[in-house]
Amino acid sequence: MDYDILTSLRKLGLTTYEAKTYLALLRFGALTASEVSSITGVPYPKVYTSIEKLKSLNLVSVVEQRPLTFKVEPPSKSLEELRDRIIEDIRKTSDFLISEFTPLYTAISKMRSYGRINVLGKSRISHIISKITSKTSKSISISLPNYELIPHSRFLQILSNLSKKGVDVRLIVQSDELEKKAIDLGFQVKNISASLPLMVISDDRTVMVVNKFELEDGLEQWSGVISSCPECVKNVTKVFQSAWNGEISKVEIERTCLTRDEMKALMKYLRGWPSEKDIK
Repeated sequence: MDYDILTSLRKLGLTTYEAKTYLALLRFGALTASEVSSITGVPYPKVYTSIEKLKSLNLVSVVEQRPLTFKVEPPSKSLEELRDRIIEDIRKTSDFLISEFTPLYTAISKMRSYGRINVLGKSRISHIISKITSKTSKSISISLPNYELIPHSRFLQILSNLSKKGVDVRLIVQSDELEKKAIDLGFQVKNISASLPLMVISDDRTVMVVNKFELEDGLEQWSGVISSCPECVKNVTKVFQSAWNGEISKVEIERTCLTRDEMKALMKYLRGWPSEKDIK
């Protein structure tokens, strides 16, 4: 029976020490901290910690005498109030989580139905880009930011191999050095000052947009979206062409498919939400 009682008290959020302290006070009516420790085996310093927690939950009160003694409040009232507080806290917590998770769930579900997948992690993104380029047979358009996902020299070599197979290569870069190397390899190239993410458009059928984020702890997070959704392909192609023509445009691959709330939830997820600091 004691085991069942202890388990039940723990389900109300009490630790084993707090539950044992509560039961001792319930059985003996009123006890000092040292008496609780002797009866229960709870270390003396932990008795005071347990009593403070029980007092905060309105389960225990102080008897004003010397030495200080403690007693249990009427269970019919105190445990009922604790139950109601727990239920209300669970309700608020679940409502909060539902409001946070539902847009993310629907965003991910929509993306999969549209032939779109989120990809996280530098190595995984690099692998998928290599896979996309290896299957390109007609044309490939790439905006190459200054930061390196795949080393630029390797990326240019991949594009050079595609060009030798007759693939039409168009490349947007953001540095004079990359522009010169691309020209030497015979690519169509434009050097622009506007900052763009890494964009890959393969055979006008598959697109990938990659961003690098700085997390709160200073680490970097790589996230990408790969899509065969016609609207996404059209949108990314339009952005690429605008940049090619010297116009500044923002890549909003999500907007054609997702609501504003779904976009906000997805961007939280892409930026490493929740962070490691949040879940420690």
